[in-house]
Amino acid sequence: MRLKELRGLHRWLSSLTWEAPLDDCAAALEAGARWLRSGPARAASGDEAAATARLRVLLDAVELSPAWRRTFTRTVATVLSGASALPLFESALPNDRGLLDETADRLARRFLPTPRDPRDLAEHLARWFPRARDAEWISALPPDLVARLVALVGEGSSAWRDVRQAVLDAVALVATRTSALGLSRDMRARSPDVALAASPFFLLPRLCDALLDNIGSAASCREQIAACRETLAEVHGHLEEYGVSVDVVYRIEVANRNLDRLADLLAVVDAADPVERAAAGAQLLARLVAARARDGSLRDLIRTNVRLLARKIIEHAGDTGEHYITATRREWAKMIASAGGGGVLTVGTTALKYIIVAGHFPLFVEGVFASANYAASFIAMQLCGFTLATKQPSMTAAALAAALKETAAEDSQPKLDELVTLIARICRSQLAAALGNVGLVIPGAILFNLWYAHSTGHPFLDEHAAEHTIESFHPLHTGTIYFAALTGVLLWLSSLGAGWLDNWAAYRRIPDGIAQHRLGRVFGARFMRWLGAKLHHHISGFGGNLTLGFLLGMLPAFGKFLGVPLEVRHITLSTGGLTLAVCAQGFSAHGLGAAACGIAIIGLLNFGVSFVLALGVAVRARGVEHAGLRLLGAVLRRFARSPVEFFFPPSS
Repeated sequence: MRLKELRGLHRWLSSLTWEAPLDDCAAALEAGARWLRSGPARAASGDEAAATARLRVLLDAVELSPAWRRTFTRTVATVLSGASALPLFESALPNDRGLLDETADRLARRFLPTPRDPRDLAEHLARWFPRARDAEWISALPPDLVARLVALVGEGSSAWRDVRQAVLDAVALVATRTSALGLSRDMRARSPDVALAASPFFLLPRLCDALLDNIGSAASCREQIAACRETLAEVHGHLEEYGVSVDVVYRIEVANRNLDRLADLLAVVDAADPVERAAAGAQLLARLVAARARDGSLRDLIRTNVRLLARKIIEHAGDTGEHYITATRREWAKMIASAGGGGVLTVGTTALKYIIVAGHFPLFVEGVFASANYAASFIAMQLCGFTLATKQPSMTAAALAAALKETAAEDSQPKLDELVTLIARICRSQLAAALGNVGLVIPGAILFNLWYAHSTGHPFLDEHAAEHTIESFHPLHTGTIYFAALTGVLLWLSSLGAGWLDNWAAYRRIPDGIAQHRLGRVFGARFMRWLGAKLHHHISGFGGNLTLGFLLGMLPAFGKFLGVPLEVRHITLSTGGLTLAVCAQGFSAHGLGAAACGIAIIGLLNFGVSFVLALGVAVRARGVEHAGLRLLGAVLRRFARSPVEFFFPPSS
């Protein structure tokens, strides 16, 4: 150890006084903790953390000097006796009121000033060891070194007796809170069907109370903790199968953290000798420090509690995406025909869009009308069995992520040949859908304009509207590239809306509720079962189409309200609009070539952005981030060897 560090230790120990108030003693220990944490991360020898080496030197110095020993032990005892340890042992556990309340609490702790409470040992610990990495060297402390520190203060002293009583109180308190969580209505509805008296959450606090009364054992408490974990795992599995609730996921997380804390506390209570007790105490202290460091993290809270919901939504999207992937030439041709029907319907959607804009309605009304137009068109496509090409990428990306998960070998490396074949199918299926949409929206728009001109004597778009439409697709002079990428984000968000509504309906058992509704007395039970089955089949599509319609319709109105350039560029709608403009101005229209390039860019960005976003979320939700580079290389090699496979299905 360097001379500078030894001088710092000498100054700190010399500053300790025999009699000092609680605040001064806590501040003195905070200065000592800063000295422990200062300097390099590792000791000169590299065998242990530098903080551990400094703690060893501190104990040697205190044990050799009677004066320093008296002032040091007196300072520690004053803090342990004057500050309550119970808040420390229950600290950094999420509240059981729900995710929103916990989020509000963390925001308040982060941004609002709070007064210090000198009698709260948890606050002192947060100032002594404020960093998450402090927990690492505390957990690595040798048990004999910790035992020396405890013995130095006096294991049988009143200070340590107060701490031990706080541990016992915390055992009873945490067990009671965990029992309340596990016995809540939402948790019991998804738990194994057992009598209340046999529930591990019912038995847990009673066994802990028996332990505190010296008529029970820590081993029986640990058995109930394991039984509680098994019950929580079954609740988790129920959510995986029948639909996810963020509130229930949050409660599962809170209960698991409570059980972790309870196990750490029981390890201290059940330790057989001073060294074992010191080791258990060091591990408990390390976990408290780590938990306190995480306690203010909103990112950790959201990531933990939304991960399961994200995976459930992605699983739905993957199931839906399988229907958009063609394997044979017959399926490929059916995809083109289905997408062609979507292109024909889009002609009416495009025409109605221009009528709404020409109405010059108030912004909100215009947004509502536009949203209704888009949503009704998309739902009509769904009910007719037609396909909208731009909805495919976010769904097929989720299906690809599912395949990455399912085809992973024992060494966690995916079977690349199967995955590359799937990617080739996705590419040609997407191309078929795009060809069907664009291929029929163009002749459909031409026929519509001919009918309109025959009926009214002039094209559907006047000269000014046609000129503005062509100019709006210029890739460089307008925000076409940005708007097309933004539309790709909206397409991805619509897939999340579809998955969320499907999960919500499954969690609330809406189709079953409709099938068993009392209206069956009027319309017949058979009709209600049919209606419930139809809703189960179509509800995710309704969610995605309504979400996409709302986003496409309201975003431009919202942008105008804020004075921010927010517009949408959808490949099929834009192609229909450009076709109507060309019908009005002819092929000699100024800027037509640039507009055609803009349409191509719109298609690439619509498909590419939504696919990349969906794939990124899906691989993280399924935990297959490792598959990226090797899979990309395999795709490039297959494309170089057989490029036609990515555009047209093989004969077999």
